[in-house]
Amino acid sequence: MAARRVHGFTLVELLVVITIIGVLIALLLPAVQAAREAARQLQCQNNLKQLGLACLNYESTQSTMPLLYASSNQLGWITEILPFFEQDSIYNRYDMTQPWFDAANAAVCKQRIPTLECPSSSLPHVYTGTDSAFAGQSPNAMTTFTVAVTDYFAISGAGTTTTAKAPSTIPSGYFYVYPSASTTTDLAGMFGAQKSTNVVCHRLAEVTDGLSNTVMIGEMSGRPWLYLSPGKQIAAANFPSYVSTSSMDAANNYALNYGMGAWAHNNNFAMGTWSRDGTMQGGDSAVNCSNYRGMFSFHPTGACAAFGDGSVHLLGREISPAVFFALVTAHAGEVVGSSNIY
Repeated sequence: MAARRVHGFTLVELLVVITIIGVLIALLLPAVQAAREAARQLQCQNNLKQLGLACLNYESTQSTMPLLYASSNQLGWITEILPFFEQDSIYNRYDMTQPWFDAANAAVCKQRIPTLECPSSSLPHVYTGTDSAFAGQSPNAMTTFTVAVTDYFAISGAGTTTTAKAPSTIPSGYFYVYPSASTTTDLAGMFGAQKSTNVVCHRLAEVTDGLSNTVMIGEMSGRPWLYLSPGKQIAAANFPSYVSTSSMDAANNYALNYGMGAWAHNNNFAMGTWSRDGTMQGGDSAVNCSNYRGMFSFHPTGACAAFGDGSVHLLGREISPAVFFALVTAHAGEVVGSSNIY
C-alpha cells in the first residue's frame, strides 16, 4: 500500500507569509498611530473647549474675566473657574485665604483633574518639588510639596522685550516683529495683563481685536520638566542660557519660576518667540519650540488653543511670529485673515 502524502507549508512559503504580514503591519502601524493621535488631539481640544467656556461663563457671572495674578503666592486663574467646569467639590475644599503651597491646601492640590491634562502627554502629571522661597509666605508654607499638573495656561499678552538675550541676536518681544508699532500699544491678552492686586479685569466687550481672533488659553505641556523641539526633555545641566539659575531645581531636573505647572499655580505668561530648536529665546518660531513660558505640546503639527469666541483650533508649527502675536493681543489692532491662522 502506498504511503499517504502529507501536505504542509515549506520553509520558504512560511517565510513569505511572515514577510507579507510584516509589510502589512509596517503599512498599517503609522495609520493606527495617526488615528490614536487624532483622538488624543480631539480630547485635548475638548478639554480646552471646557476651560474656554468656563472662563466665558465666569465673565458672564462676575462681570470680569478671571484675574491673572503676577505672583505665585496669589490665586491661580484655574482655581477661580473650578465651579464653572464641574469641579465644585475641589473648589469648596480649597482654602482661598492661603496660597496653594500652604499645608491647608496640600491635599486638594494633589488632586488630578482630567480636564486639565492633554492625553498626548505621557508624563505622570503629579510631582514632588522644592522651593525654599515659599518659606514664611504663609502660616504653614511648604518648601517641599506634591502637586498635580496642568498642560494648559492663560495668555497674559505679548512680551515687550526689545533686547536680544544671548546667544540669540533677535529680541523675543512684540516690537521686533512690529517695529513701527507705538511703544504705548496695549499688548495685553483677553484676560488683561498680570495684576498684583484684586481688581476688576477685562470684559469680553473690551476685546477690540475680535473674540474669534484672540487666543485666551493654550498648551504648555511637559512641565515641570523642560522640553525643547522636537519634544526632547532637557536635563538641568544642559538648560539653555535663557533659564536662569534661580529658575532651576537641579536635583530634580526641572525649571521653576512660574513654569512648574501645578494647576493651582498662577500659570499665565506673556508670549515671545524662539529659535526653531528652542535653544534660544528670540527667533522666527512661536509654537512647539520650548515649554519655558512658550506655547508647547506633544502634538506633532502644532499646539491647541482656546479662542475668545469659545472655539478651539490647532496653531500650526509653522505659524509666523507676526500672526501669533496678533492672536495673543486683544487690543493691538493687527489685521489677521482666517487663512493665516491655522
